[in-house]
Amino acid sequence: MAQTSLLQGKRFYCREWVFHKIQHCLQEKTGTSCGAERENPAALGGGASSATGKSGSWGVLLVGGPGSGKTALCTELLWPSSQHGNHRSLSQFCLAFHFCRADDSDTVCVSGFIRGLVTQICRSGLVPQYEKKICDSAIQSTLKPGECERNPSEVFKRCVLLPLLSCPPPPQALFLVVDSIDEGMKVSGTESSSGPLNPRSIGELLSSHHELLPPWLLLICSARRQNKNITKLFTAVVQSRQAFVAMK
Repeated sequence: MAQTSLLQGKRFYCREWVFHKIQHCLQEKTGTSCGAERENPAALGGGASSATGKSGSWGVLLVGGPGSGKTALCTELLWPSSQHGNHRSLSQFCLAFHFCRADDSDTVCVSGFIRGLVTQICRSGLVPQYEKKICDSAIQSTLKPGECERNPSEVFKRCVLLPLLSCPPPPQALFLVVDSIDEGMKVSGTESSSGPLNPRSIGELLSSHHELLPPWLLLICSARRQNKNITKLFTAVVQSRQAFVAMK
């Protein structure tokens, strides 16, 4: 990951229980969807998995009010600086990440999000066959400016989801981080949705295609607690109350 920590040298305090929950979700997915041996429950550095034969929760939604530390936690997850972050070494399982900012329109652009994912997945090397699968000229043409903007749903499926699904599962579960996913859902001061065929936000894009997420990929998102629309959108993604993490 080329980017550096957004904490800029500031110390990160507490929240170890959140990392433990994320670690547990990754263990669950590793035990049910990946090539890791079930006899090695400590593959991710922790205790036994609670997997029950299913792929577990599709994702984790971190919810909290302004200033509760959602972005700081996502940053620490990617670029650990505190002892518990380094100890868990979760950053090595990050396939890609994205930080949405209300004051930066580029960060809430759906097409930019898709192209950024493609670039990061290729660079990560965590899914070796992915880059080969998207080298096809027809797939590459959909990533060009204009085409991706016209049909983001189709491009997301052809360039990200379907290639990942066709690749052999990695030996351990991976995760995708999207911070402040509720940003960009506000249009002219009001929250609105436009449906799965023409998503106008990153949140709508992900929630409308959650069924195509690889079973070995954990989606980790953060949003403000008071944003009921994003919680409703992700009801099908985070399939149990345990996948909702409330940060006070």
